[in-house]
Amino acid sequence: MTTIYTEEQIIAEVPGLDRALLMRFVEARIVVPLEAPARPGPVFGQIDVARLQLACDLCESFDLEDDALELLLRLVDQLHGVRAELHALVDALEALPVEHRRPIEERMRRTLSG
Repeated sequence: MTTIYTEEQIIAEVPGLDRALLMRFVEARIVVPLEAPARPGPVFGQIDVARLQLACDLCESFDLEDDALELLLRLVDQLHGVRAELHALVDALEALPVEHRRPIEERMRRTLSG
């Protein structure tokens, strides 16, 4: 089950977040509210809690402008995507018989060692 947060709930959940900062992050597309016809007003998901915590921490620590913050979070998203792909690749390799997997592992070691 997916946890849904109202505007008030997400502000209470994320330290350092207030309504003005939340609206700033929404306008900058740091987070995008979810569609929830059963609830009035914007709602957010669990991933938004993590993004908003990171955004608040980065703004506090580095005083980033919105465009720099958006770029940084886009890079974090890409990194998470690559990480997921790497995990899928490792799972696929582990499913191979050892005699097929070993040459691939050896080639990877040689490539990574330069």
